[in-house]
Amino acid sequence: MIDKVKIEKLTPFDVAKYENVDLDHLVMYAMSQLEKIGADLSFENAVVATFRLFPKKFSLLGFPSYPDSLRVYTCLWRCSTDKKKQWLGGKIRQGFIITDRSRIFIREAENLLSGLSAKRTKATSKTRRKESILVEVESSPAYSKYMKGQGNSISEADFCFLLQGTLDSSQETLRENLAALKRFAHELQREDISKFLNWLGERFKSFLSKNKGK
Repeated sequence: MIDKVKIEKLTPFDVAKYENVDLDHLVMYAMSQLEKIGADLSFENAVVATFRLFPKKFSLLGFPSYPDSLRVYTCLWRCSTDKKKQWLGGKIRQGFIITDRSRIFIREAENLLSGLSAKRTKATSKTRRKESILVEVESSPAYSKYMKGQGNSISEADFCFLLQGTLDSSQETLRENLAALKRFAHELQREDISKFLNWLGERFKSFLSKNKGK
């Protein structure tokens, strides 16, 4: 209960200060703030803290008043599990640990939020954003099933979830989101994801062409 009260007192940054900062650095900063107020470094606390501090970056698509837990999950997974990073100690289920290595990236985050290194951030923010979105694709149930050779078990709900939509989303929106993902995969030369998205497009071709009004 104490954690909840302290976390809810976190105040959001001005959007201009974080709009060009990558998601992973923002999550690292949020974790440092949890440590500062003495809150547990749990996944649940991280979801609320990142949303409180950076609502524009961590809100649910279409529902700005709610946090996107999947986005936070993906960042935490990348920061703690990716062998190229290892910015955080611990795991999602057990909770996290801020290590000496973590503090390097927390300082980077503080510098980015204060305006230092802004030129470097602006130059790479769009690419990082696209990379983050493709990581979300790789973390989706649909991609997991596809990689396990269970592509035929991918449901329409799985497909919509991958496209950051629901079964109630318009076909036009879903088609636009799929096209955007394909474009990002092509620009970042992710042939593996391009192949997957093209396969999905063919599998759900009739679903994407449905007219819900009829």
